[in-house]
Amino acid sequence: MKLLKKYANRRIYDTEASQFVKLSEIRQMVLERVAFQVVDEKSGKDLTRSVLMQIITELESEGHESLLTNRILEELIRFFDDKLVSLMSPYLEQQILQSLAIQDELRGQFAKAFAQPYLSPEQNIKKMVEQYEALTKALMGQAPEAPNQSDSKGSKD
Repeated sequence: MKLLKKYANRRIYDTEASQFVKLSEIRQMVLERVAFQVVDEKSGKDLTRSVLMQIITELESEGHESLLTNRILEELIRFFDDKLVSLMSPYLEQQILQSLAIQDELRGQFAKAFAQPYLSPEQNIKKMVEQYEALTKALMGQAPEAPNQSDSKGSKD
């Protein structure tokens, strides 16, 4: 794990590279999935979370869409006064990780679908929708439905 030290002058030092780093460089570490920890140079206190929050704030100030709406932030603040806060953290993390897994799977499905030139764009989109529905149901603990099953339910022509 890469160790970063934050000094009193608010500068952050990468002990491995022996140089000061900017928040944009730490953001790049996050994007590259580099494991790191930011600690206060004097006290040794872990400051990683506060630096990550700074990066989010900086991204929002640059015009990036906010993931943490005011309502979400208000609800999170309310949770701190609740005795269930210790239960909520792992649950939120699980839900977010599950959502990210779905996004990764969708990206893979899009890449596969558009890499098959023998299918028309309409066929590719239909196939992706079916795969997305099956994946979503699987992640929600449901068995996927057989294709066109909904068309035969109780309908007589």
